[in-house]
Order: sequence, then C-alpha cells, then structure tokens
Amino acid sequence: MKQRVIFGCAGVLLIASLANAQQVVFSRRVYQVRGRSFQQLWAWSVADGTLAQLTNSPRDHTSPICSADGRDVFFDSWSPPDPPGPPRRWTLDRTTGVERPLKVVDLTKVQRGREPVPGLAPPCDDDTAVASPDRSRVACTANGEEIVILDFDTHQEIARIPFQQHYLSGEPYPPWSLQSSWSPDGRYLLVGTGAPTNSTSPHLDYFVLDLPTEQWTRAFSGNNPIWLPDGTRVVFSTERDLASLPGSSKHKVWVAHLALYDYATGAVRLLTSGVSNNEEPTLCR
Repeated sequence: MKQRVIFGCAGVLLIASLANAQQVVFSRRVYQVRGRSFQQLWAWSVADGTLAQLTNSPRDHTSPICSADGRDVFFDSWSPPDPPGPPRRWTLDRTTGVERPLKVVDLTKVQRGREPVPGLAPPCDDDTAVASPDRSRVACTANGEEIVILDFDTHQEIARIPFQQHYLSGEPYPPWSLQSSWSPDGRYLLVGTGAPTNSTSPHLDYFVLDLPTEQWTRAFSGNNPIWLPDGTRVVFSTERDLASLPGSSKHKVWVAHLALYDYATGAVRLLTSGVSNNEEPTLCR
C-alpha cells in the first residue's frame, strides 16, 4: 500500500496549513533496525489521506487529545526519556510545531468527545451511559444484553434494543458492559463488546446499530474507534501483533495499524503500513 507521507523540513513547513484542516492525530512508532525509536505524534488528513509527522523528539508521545479550538494537541510524555514515575502532560502547538510541558491542563479547553453520563443506574449498567452529540438522548447497556435509549433530560425510556449478536464461530456473545459511541448525526451507535483474546493483544468486537431501523451490522475488531464527521466512517487501531524487525528474524516488536471502516460499503482498509505501532487516534477539528 502506498501512502503519501510528509516528513522532515517539509513537514515542519506544512504544520501551519495542516492546523486548519480536520486531522486524525495519533501516536506512531516507526521501528528502526538499529538505535532506539519513540512513539511520535502523526496526523492523517480526513480530506486527502495524507500522513504527516508532527513531532520528532527523543521521547515517547502518547494519549493525544485536541483542544476545543483545534490549535493544540495535549499528550503524555517523559523528559528525560526514562525517568521514574508517571509521564507529564505536554502540549503541541499545531500552528508552530512547538512542544512544551504543562503544569495544569485546563479541561474547559479540551475537545469534548464521548461524553459519559453518571447516575443512571438502573436501568443503565455502570460506566456505560453516553450522551448523544446534541445532548437530547442517552445510550447505555442494560444487564449486559440490551442497548437502552433514554431522553437526556427526563431519563424516560425511548427504546430498548436487544444485542443478540454472535461470534464468527456462531456462539452468542455473553452478557458484557457494551461500550457505545454515537455517530455525529445521532443516527448510529458504534457498540463494542468483549472479544476472545489474550492479555497481550486486547481488543473489542464492534457492531453498528442503525437506530431508526434497529438493525445491527458487524463492523470490525480493534481499539480506540472514532467517528469521522461524515457520520459513516470510523478510524480505529487494529489489534496488535508481533512482527520481525526488518533484516532480523530474532527480534520481535509489537505492531498495530491505523485503519478505516466504511459503514456504507462494509470495507476496512489500512491507513498505515510497515513495521510500526500506530494507536490512540483522536479527531482534531
């Protein structure tokens, strides 16, 4: 798969123009045969599929999230690369490319994404209630087996839709705290359920629920999905797997890729390639 990639000096020069476009920002490590590599911040353009490297500092950059105005990307990092203790919160200015550590993150300036709603048990299972983008409805899981739609203000039940989906092997999924995410227009729910896995490669199986028709569609398996603004496509990270470093059959590294799911066609395609680890996508407007 061929990808257009912006890097080096050209990438620095284009940061200002990229800051004005919708991008999926994510953490990416491109492994090297020799020497140490780090998780850096990269961006995938929603408009044209261009990949651009945003940082190139000798330390990891993880857990990115954008500011509400789209100017900054907040992320976790360590300086120096291997200190004891937890990482610090940093910020990247998307216009200038400058990174700086933060003492405090003003949560009012962070872009609002999936919005949990507390205090709805019952009927909602713990930590499953999430508000629709227009804050008119709430979706949650009931007894690990149903999706319940409630009025946001009155908490009155609007709909109750059984999950009743099956593994590819044909076995039904057991009750689980289904994780839901609303599409931008509020028509669809992306619903994740526990998948058979081992502790080294966790992921969820995802289904799309068309709320007007109450029809389910199997989508993909992976992690950290985000809806794109068109309301029919989802970017996610694939489940990770071990791969050999180029030129070495002895050294294995963890590899995961950024992928795009299209609900209209049912197709999934990779957005990244090579021996690299791509994770934690977030949408910057």
